[in-house]
Amino acid sequence: MNATVLNKAPLSLLSIDEGRFALAHDRDCARIYQLILDGQAHSRAEIGRLLGMRSTSVSRVVGDLVARRLVIETVGEPNGRGRPAAILLAHGRRIGASVIYVSSQSLSGALVDINGHLVAERRTPIEGDADNDTIAAAMADLARGLVDAMPPGMSHAGTAVSLSGLIDLKRGQWLMASRWPRMRGLDVGAVLAPVAGPVEICRNLDAELRARAAREPEPFAGGTLLLHWGWGIGLAYAVDGEPFAPAGSFGEIGHWRLAALSSRPCGCGNTGCLETGAALWSLLPALRKRWPDLDQDEIRLARQLAGLDLLSLPQIDMACELVARALANACRLLFPARIAVSGPLSANPQLWARFNTLFRAEGTMDGFAMPDLAGVSASQLYEIHGAAAPLLGRAAEALLTERS
Repeated sequence: MNATVLNKAPLSLLSIDEGRFALAHDRDCARIYQLILDGQAHSRAEIGRLLGMRSTSVSRVVGDLVARRLVIETVGEPNGRGRPAAILLAHGRRIGASVIYVSSQSLSGALVDINGHLVAERRTPIEGDADNDTIAAAMADLARGLVDAMPPGMSHAGTAVSLSGLIDLKRGQWLMASRWPRMRGLDVGAVLAPVAGPVEICRNLDAELRARAAREPEPFAGGTLLLHWGWGIGLAYAVDGEPFAPAGSFGEIGHWRLAALSSRPCGCGNTGCLETGAALWSLLPALRKRWPDLDQDEIRLARQLAGLDLLSLPQIDMACELVARALANACRLLFPARIAVSGPLSANPQLWARFNTLFRAEGTMDGFAMPDLAGVSASQLYEIHGAAAPLLGRAAEALLTERS
């Protein structure tokens, strides 16, 4: 992964809900901290004007924020006579969170601060025949390495684990992943809590969709469906940026069973799943017969596939038809206003045009408009940000209510 690209567009990952605080002073701290985080206020005078607060009240809150090292107060440039005004800045590296996520045939880790900067990155390749013990050891090593990479003065909010495949969120178990078919029922919380807890487990597409909606709230307003068509096939659904994330697995469209694929074995233990005819793990052998140098890393593969005549392969045209129909059926279940599609295959203009045509030909039900369909560039930065945000938010709230 390219750290330069990922760090290109930092933003605050925190959205503090002042309604969660019982005491008036804590609510003032949350309100003022959010203003400084968002760059809406840089001085005590600006805070007073924006919130209509007395200078003594503002000074008390700012003093608490500085004492807790959530805010840094620096001396500004002289402006005429008198003492220069102090400048208030959010301490971006006051809190950090670790994120462990799946990247191609690897587990990757990132330490991210509250401004979305990646402070450290790690990556561990994992063989396809790895079992629970191998994957657990790799996770623990990644978590230790990220904690050890924290700069002085940073508090660790915990470790978020963003996973593909089948997950039991309530029990904290990674049930299955097509990349590592020998892994079954890995207790992620038990592995990581002693090393770098607390541990937050999420579906990777939920994390990505949450972060995309936070970055671009207008396009993701209302009901939005995110389809990832890559190594595996899955979807997430959100209303106004809040993902629908039940305690169990959700959105495993790649494991819908289709009559046209009835004899093909899938890593989930069934046959005829959509992934057996349309996921990259099933398509790459045919693609590499024509183009032997194709990578399996999704980011690099997207660049390679963009200029190829993919539709000349009958397997690809069939995959388009299968995914278009499955997506249309998912729309009859969720009725999204818009659909975003990510993954290497959508980066090919000819294939995307064909897929768009097939999807629209599926139509919708009377009285309902076809949802907007758009391809989005893949970036694991969204997944990292979306996974880290809940942990960072809880850690910030704890510091805001901390008593000396």
